[in-house]
Amino acid sequence: MTDVFDLDAYVAEHRKTPYPFRYGGQDFELPHAQDTDWRVMEAADQGDVPAIQTLFRRGLGPEQWERFDKLPQPAGAMGELFRRWQAHSGTKPGESPASPSSSGSTAGPSTRRSAATTRGSRSAKS
Repeated sequence: MTDVFDLDAYVAEHRKTPYPFRYGGQDFELPHAQDTDWRVMEAADQGDVPAIQTLFRRGLGPEQWERFDKLPQPAGAMGELFRRWQAHSGTKPGESPASPSSSGSTAGPSTRRSAATTRGSRSAKS
């Protein structure tokens, strides 16, 4: 008999430290990026503003979102909040925690095939 992978147990056991922040004199808490919905995180990580808003709304939950949504949300401040939350979660812009781990680049340096350039150069046989 095959053991069934209990994803509920895995999620409960592997929760990461949430990201606390204060805004408008109120305390809020976003979950660690690895504890968010990967479908939304991937789009948000590419700078998609509606996806970032969805991520904040889902991450904050109904009670916190209701308070947060009543506050001004200047783009620069929200972008900085997103960047700091990513840093807390150990991710960088363009590097979603939902993405599989990379083994690094296997590409080598490119090899020059021709002495010609793309700027106004012409072949010697013109």
